[in-house]
Amino acid sequence: MAPAPADALLDRLRDRDAVVRCQAARDIGTARLRSGVRELIQVLADDASAPVRSAAAEALGKIGDATARGPLERALRSEREDAVKGAIAVALSHLGAASGDYPGIVPVSEE
Repeated sequence: MAPAPADALLDRLRDRDAVVRCQAARDIGTARLRSGVRELIQVLADDASAPVRSAAAEALGKIGDATARGPLERALRSEREDAVKGAIAVALSHLGAASGDYPGIVPVSEE
């Protein structure tokens, strides 16, 4: 029996290829897959690839689950890459944070 589509997406978050992980995070966000929130939070905290962390943050913002706010805020404090910080700021704005809540952080424009 083939895995469910949601399970297949979540499995791709653990792929060795960063491009695959990045696309999986985007797909989870586009699908607004709430079952992926915990995994996306883990990716945001641990993935070595900045583009994958950015995609995870963007996906969390699109899903809009309030449980992601604390982990996003922690990631914002510890993240060193400006592009990832911008993606986190956009995600936080989707969760109701005002842009003034995070001085010095300018959200990247959404396309």
